Amino acid sequence: MAAPNSINMAEKPAGYRIAGLKPALPAVLICLTLNLALLAGIGVKRPTYLTNFHENANPDANHYVQLGRNVLLLGIYSRQAEPPYVPDMVRTPVYPLFAGGLDLLAGPWLIYLSQAFLQAGSCLLLFLIIRSLFGERAAFWGSLILASDLMLVIYNFEAMSEPLFNFLVLASIACLTPSLVSLIRAAHVWIGSTFLGGVLLGLAILTRPAGLYLPVVLCAGLLTLGCKSKRFGATLACLLAFLTGVVPLPALWIARNAKVCSVPRLATVDAVCSVYFAGGGAYQLRHDISLIDAHGAIAQEYGLPRHEEAMNPWISQRSIAEMDSALRNASFPVMARYPKELIISSILGVMKASFSHNTSVLAELLDLKWLAPGTADLLHLRPEAVARLWANGSLLDVVFFWQLFHVSLTLGLALAGIFTSLRCATTRSVTLLLLAVLGYFYLTVAMFGFEAFYRCRVPVLPFLYVFAAVGMSRLAAMRSRTVFTQTVEHTQTMAGGAG
Repeated sequence: MAAPNSINMAEKPAGYRIAGLKPALPAVLICLTLNLALLAGIGVKRPTYLTNFHENANPDANHYVQLGRNVLLLGIYSRQAEPPYVPDMVRTPVYPLFAGGLDLLAGPWLIYLSQAFLQAGSCLLLFLIIRSLFGERAAFWGSLILASDLMLVIYNFEAMSEPLFNFLVLASIACLTPSLVSLIRAAHVWIGSTFLGGVLLGLAILTRPAGLYLPVVLCAGLLTLGCKSKRFGATLACLLAFLTGVVPLPALWIARNAKVCSVPRLATVDAVCSVYFAGGGAYQLRHDISLIDAHGAIAQEYGLPRHEEAMNPWISQRSIAEMDSALRNASFPVMARYPKELIISSILGVMKASFSHNTSVLAELLDLKWLAPGTADLLHLRPEAVARLWANGSLLDVVFFWQLFHVSLTLGLALAGIFTSLRCATTRSVTLLLLAVLGYFYLTVAMFGFEAFYRCRVPVLPFLYVFAAVGMSRLAAMRSRTVFTQTVEHTQTMAGGAG
């Protein structure tokens, strides 16, 4: 691997590393071409989707935009479209302001176009990160893998927070990378870049609360690298700079929630997920019931607010503080009730989310009809499943198969990349840190329990693609050496024959 040479690049701050992005341009062009093609297709087949955010069938997307519009037009932080405008604690403010502001500026189409450019920007950021740590060849493949993920392309056309969250997290890691590598090589640490990385991660946390504990993982990584290199002063300076950047924004929002809703927390959604999704998955498996029935059983057994009330407090007679307290007090008992089923449902949820696709969403965007073939039936090649699949038409079938191929290839390459990068002494430390980040995001997938789906894996993908890029780079290098060896042998044979 090219890790030793690439680390020299990582010793410079992010501004110095932007030069030489030409190898990333193919990924950017592919990404924008796919997104713009879909935007054009929606404009032809379903133009009202681009002008009215209510056309999106996803209630979460509608709530994000409505919340942002209410803040900007009325100065009220509420998801309700009409009075009494109950204050919201489910959503953090950055993405609603992003989506609501763009909708007011030009309409939903600008949200989707902006998210397309966020994906393209993420390709560049991923390129910078991988090039700094694993070399330019791996960086090329990583950006290309991200650009060609059709699930992400389709997902850009829903007003959901993950595209912005991924961009901010990658921007934060790109700013932290010089200091991470500098601690390993006992070189100069870049305090300003580290501080900026903290600020960007603070914005990411206010985009999606799922990032709340990521600073703990990154601080542990900085501390471990610093102690290993015995650079305690530099490590302390990096930690202080990072925490100074990351803490204030979430802290201010927590203070707002304490004042307005009497709940000194970032959001209430984590307690809801713990009880009704992580715990709900265990109830589903134990009692062989649907998720809705599991919600009802849990609410009745523990005297909790219903899932609908917890997510939409204006329909409840209880205050937000009362509901949040009840859910948090019940979180551990609910999840510990059926520990075996909890583990199994979480594992199954991660597996489902890893292979889940959004071809049906594409069909909805283009005013087409998607007939789900059925996973079990399709794996057994049952004629009725194959018939349902072919009935969808060539476009949807190609997207369906490409997504499954992309996922399968990525997971295989990632395993190879993890093995390769752990074997290399130069990259082992930073690989362990990236594995910790990857594991953290997989835990957020597991919290959705048995009902996890493609949306849940979106924050996982950039870090999975880092290792997939390393695996692909390794395979390409092996192929190049094989071709070179065969060429040399052929030349020698020809020379011997001529002699």
